[in-house]
This record gives sequence, structure tokens and C-alpha cells, in this order.
Amino acid sequence: MAEKKLPHNTEAEKAVLGAMIRSNAMVSEAVAKLNTEDFFEGNENHRVIFAAMLRLYNRGVPVDPQTITNELINSKELEVSGAPEYLIELADAIVSFENFSDYVRIVQDHAVLRNFLKTIDEISKSYYTKDINEITEFIAQSEKKITEVTEKRRVGDFQRADQVAKRLSEELASLKTATTDDTVTGTPTGFPKLNVLTHGFQPGEFIVLAARPGIGKTALSLNLAYNATTKANVPVAYFSLEMPASMLFKRLVSADSDVEFDNLITGFGLNANKRLKLQQSCERMAQKRIYVDDTSGIKLLDLVAKCRKLKAQEPDLGLIVVDYIGLVTTSSKTKSESRQLEVQMISQTLKKLALDLKVPIIGVAQLNRNVENRGGEPQLSDLRESGSIEQDADIVLMLHEKKFSPVGQKNQLDKHNEEVVKAQEEAVGAKGEDIKLVDLFVRKNRSGRMGKVPLLFKKNFCRFDSLSEQAEKKYEELDNEQVNYLPTGE
Repeated sequence: MAEKKLPHNTEAEKAVLGAMIRSNAMVSEAVAKLNTEDFFEGNENHRVIFAAMLRLYNRGVPVDPQTITNELINSKELEVSGAPEYLIELADAIVSFENFSDYVRIVQDHAVLRNFLKTIDEISKSYYTKDINEITEFIAQSEKKITEVTEKRRVGDFQRADQVAKRLSEELASLKTATTDDTVTGTPTGFPKLNVLTHGFQPGEFIVLAARPGIGKTALSLNLAYNATTKANVPVAYFSLEMPASMLFKRLVSADSDVEFDNLITGFGLNANKRLKLQQSCERMAQKRIYVDDTSGIKLLDLVAKCRKLKAQEPDLGLIVVDYIGLVTTSSKTKSESRQLEVQMISQTLKKLALDLKVPIIGVAQLNRNVENRGGEPQLSDLRESGSIEQDADIVLMLHEKKFSPVGQKNQLDKHNEEVVKAQEEAVGAKGEDIKLVDLFVRKNRSGRMGKVPLLFKKNFCRFDSLSEQAEKKYEELDNEQVNYLPTGE
């Protein structure tokens, strides 16, 4: 049985080349969408003719049968091309340019299909001829190769202003008239003031949530995931690299039921009423579309593959959380490189994944020690390990608890600020270790405003709550007093 040739369409290739010979405008369109390898390797004459036209185009030389022939003579490819006779044959075969884009698309599609089949063949050969030390790594690398090939078929063209404007007009017409500025157009955060600044987390956004250890970034990321699935009724994916799924759900149940986390863990103090609350909460949690992956040190390629699979399974996937970025691992090839380059690869991949899936992704990160040593509020420069995180992120959230110098090291401004913070804590009901007043700073926001969101961290319930309207008003009054304070000389 004769071996079947790889897929190709010789007539479409001839139509593309013929139109390019007849019109320099068609040359511009073709070189923007095709490369030499897109033409079937069995049609070597088509490859050398297209390559010759591409060289002429790059040098600014008009493309016609004579210039192409001269170029082929200079490259010693005249004989294999069949020029000049074949060039005239190609040009004469074109009657209309009307279907040129369709012919280009046919050439592209066949090229992608050929590369797809070749990649599968290479993966199969690699399996049979090389040692496979890690099956999951082999599968992940294979999937990456296939994705790289198939994504080429998604390359789009420029979109005209009238096309974009028409879609925007239809979108605006469908919007309900907003009565407040906290209207959520993306995945809701569950915190009204944060919604005012972001209008929810938008599809395709990469959001970084950063804090120093022990401030509550895991608890807040869990709250955001819970709020998304509860308020918008959308599925969420949560990658927990530090904590098993069972412990995550205990935290969620504690936050949902108003039963102290310590009681839930130890069983101490669990009366009949609390047990009923826990049972009811477990039943509610069972209805939530929360998907948890607690693979420790998950590989980046596996994380991407799992997200793509879940998106196919749950098309309305509303949020992905990775807790935290610093524990994601890359392939063995990058382990010899610096950690900074590794983190750069992770952040760029997560941003691209958010865009591809049209789902917001929250990446939990750590702040470096500078914020503690320096004092004051955290800045973008305090993000740990890589400036790429700041660059790739659409939104950067920083969770911060105000701390002051020990007694005896305070200046007049420190003393005043500490008094203000104590007054704020009293005004909003913060009570030491059990209920803390923390600030969530929006330090970067490509599509919205920056600002500060005061929150109450109820540590014994693993939950963050917004301030009441009255408490927030008092908080802001005291905050303005702190900002406008001018110390006198001591």
C-alpha cells in the first residue's frame, strides 16, 4: 500500500502565487500571513518562487515575472522553479482576486494540519526511541508542542474600526443604566469598594495578590474565589500548592458558617447549634462549583493543561486562583537558569493563559522584606523575585497591616500615626489578633482606578469583611487626619 502524502492543496498554492505575480497588493497581504514553510515540501518549485518574491518584497523591489526570474537566477534556483515559463502559467491562471484571502487560508490550514501530523509522529517516535523518566513531564511537553502548532491557526487579521465600533455599539446598547459606580461588569470580588475600583475582575486579566507571610493572602484569595462562585454562580478553579484540599474546605466552611476555625479543627466547644451550622454549610459548599487542585509543586505545563481542560468542561469558568506563584515549577530545562527568569516565564504564561481562556487569573505572590525594614505602605518595587510580575499583571493588589516601631524608637509623626490607627481600629471594631484592620491597596489597574480598600480580617473565621458604611466613613475621616497632619518641632 502506497504511503499517503501529507495534506496539501496544490491548486490553492498556485492561485496564491499567481495573484502575487499579478498584483503587488496581493504580495503585501500574502507575506503578512504566510511563510515559505507553509507551502508543501513536495511542491519545491512553489517554495523557491515564494521565497524569491519574499526577498524582493523585503528589499522594496517590485514583484513581476522578470524580477522573480532574475532573483531565481542569482540564487541558482531557476531550474527547480520552472521559471520563466511556470511563472507565466501561474499568472495566466488567475482571473479574479476576489477569493485570494480564501486561497491563503486554505494554504495556512493545510500547513497547520501537516505540522500537526508531523508533531504527533515526532512524539510517537520520541516515546519509542528515548527513555521516559517522568511520564507527566513527557505528556506535558507533548501537549505543549501540539498547542504551539494548533495555535498558529488562530492568527487573525487587522480589525477595521467600523467592525470594532459596531460590536462596541451593540455592547453599550445591551448595558443597563448604572445607578452607582460599583457596577460589576466582570467576576464580582464580593467587596463593594474593590468593585468600585475594578468593576469586578475582567476576562483575560492577570491579577496579582501580594502580601508578607501571615497577613492573610491565602484567606483573601479563598474569599475571592468563594465570592465569585456565590455571587455570580460561576465555576472557579483553585490551585493550592501549600495546603491540602481538605484544609481549604475547612477554612471555607468556617467562613461560611460563622463557626470558629479552631472549633472546627479540634472539635472543642462544638455544641449542637454549631454542629448544625457546620452541617448546613457543608451542604451549601457541596453545591458550589469549586474545583481544587492541591498538587504540591505543580509544573507550569500541567497547570496550563488542567485549566484548558476545565475551561472545555465548564465554558463559563469565572476565575482561576494560583496560591502561590513562587511554588509553581517549570520544566527541567529552566532549572539551570536564574529564578528570576523562571518567575518571568510563569507570569507571562499565566497572563497568556488568561487571555486565551478569557478568564481572570489571580496569582498569589509574596512581598519582600523591604516593606518591613522600610516601614510604611507597600509599593510595586516590593514584589518579590521578578519585575516581570509587575509588568505582566493587569491589576496588582497588596494586602498590608500597619505596624509601628517599638516603644522608644518613635518620632512625633510615628506617635501621631499610631494614635490614628488605634482610633481607626476602635471605630471599625478591630479587636487585636481575633479581628484585624488591614488595607488592600490597588497599586496597579490597567482598566480602572487605584486606591485603598479597608477590610476586617476575622482570623478566627478565615474571612475578610468589608466595613459598614458608618465605620468606613469614620475610617476615612481619621485617614485624612493622618495624611494632613504636620508635626511641630519636638
